[in-house]
Amino acid sequence: MNRLEERSVQSNSAIEDATGAEGLPAHADLRRLLEYWNLQRGERAFPRRADIDPIDLAFMLDRIALTEVHAGVDDGPLRYRLRLVGTWWYRMAGFEATGTWLEDWPHANLHRITVEFYRALLKGAWPRFTRRDAFVDGQVLRYEIMLLPLSEDGENISMILTGIG
Repeated sequence: MNRLEERSVQSNSAIEDATGAEGLPAHADLRRLLEYWNLQRGERAFPRRADIDPIDLAFMLDRIALTEVHAGVDDGPLRYRLRLVGTWWYRMAGFEATGTWLEDWPHANLHRITVEFYRALLKGAWPRFTRRDAFVDGQVLRYEIMLLPLSEDGENISMILTGIG
């Protein structure tokens, strides 16, 4: 049994991005989201998009985003399209991201750290979380962010469920 198969059966933890160690986010809503993700996947490595019911996520729906993972053009880098983005994100980023391609985002730094975080998730094929500071309206906003992989075929990550706490 490889490490991913072993983890998919036994672990309810995520990977802390900064350290690479298994653990749990500090924010209770993110721990609840991770528990829900684990419940929905069952014995599979990943749940499907259809396994995720927005009604079940009402406790943090404004802080959820769903991102589609697309193959790059002419074997180029992967592309990411934000299918659904909660209202919290608009307040933080200052633009409506629902329906946008990540490469079209107006903030280069936000684009860069998001792509790096997505790449780490795709490489490790396991939930990841990190703590961040953002500057919004001249104030520091401290938050945790967690990425959870979804797969339609059970092997390839086709969507990313993101939660903010």
